[in-house]
Amino acid sequence: MGGSDFVQTHQLNPLLKPSVVMSSKLQKHFLNKGDVLVLAKGHNGFSAHCYKGIKQPAVASSIFMVLRYTNPIVLPEYLAWYINLKSTQEVLINNSRGSSLPAINKKILGDLDVGLTDLENQKRIVALDALKNQEQELMMKLQNLRTIKLEYLLKSKIQ
Repeated sequence: MGGSDFVQTHQLNPLLKPSVVMSSKLQKHFLNKGDVLVLAKGHNGFSAHCYKGIKQPAVASSIFMVLRYTNPIVLPEYLAWYINLKSTQEVLINNSRGSSLPAINKKILGDLDVGLTDLENQKRIVALDALKNQEQELMMKLQNLRTIKLEYLLKSKIQ
């Protein structure tokens, strides 16, 4: 799985086609549902994605660090949300290494202080964030439809 396999709202592209060749050597690298993939290199920040396990088997490419869900007091979706916060991204960017291609490592990510709340609040935050993302997608679709409508109306005035 590479960076281009995700859509704008930190979700795996539903149209993604399988490209993993089955091998016993690869099995230890297969992603598990709930793994958090953090983009470790790039000029546009270090976005996090929670792997939902929909496309299997899947292996993260080397541009990702994989955080395996092991702590029962932190939802993986919440962790991904927290890493994607603008303020968290600023911390990661400020601590990144490299001038031509900024990168973070396990130490930088491990030193990140993640603000925690109880599981119920984490669930609410994740649900609210999902609604916000859905709203953004709908607003983009609406804007595109308005543009198409306006172009159609203006073109009809020409002919």
